[in-house]
Amino acid sequence: MRRQTVDGRRSALVAFAVVLALVGDGCATAPKQTQATRQVAANPPAIVDGRVRDADGKPVAGIGVRGIPGGKDVPWSPVVQTACDGRFRLSLAAPASYSFVLVWHGTGVITPRPEDPSRTSVSVAPGALVQGVDLTFLASEWRDVTASAPATTPSCP
Repeated sequence: MRRQTVDGRRSALVAFAVVLALVGDGCATAPKQTQATRQVAANPPAIVDGRVRDADGKPVAGIGVRGIPGGKDVPWSPVVQTACDGRFRLSLAAPASYSFVLVWHGTGVITPRPEDPSRTSVSVAPGALVQGVDLTFLASEWRDVTASAPATTPSCP
């Protein structure tokens, strides 16, 4: 009976988790260039500073962070890697609203958990600086749904 409960919970997690392939480099869902996209891209970018930590609060080094724009005419920015202290700095097209996805070896995972980075949202104006964005790397959920997850939480010596 215990085995069914564990398997049932894992199946539910897998059913709710979405594995996003190719979010690292050339995401297939980025918008096509339009006149509106070019107009937004011509604005001064907004800067978003933040940190990625694991569920225990330890910094996560070397994981990618991507801002996912909420609008259709907003160009996508490249993934940035976190530093040893888990900090990242994104340059994002503005004005727009963004949620986030973490990327490891070209794969991102979005879970139904409330602390998932996809549930963190910021709105930015051209030239704005947004600081203090804290994202949580949900390592155990990643390992449940994809083999590309790191074996341990990435860190620096």
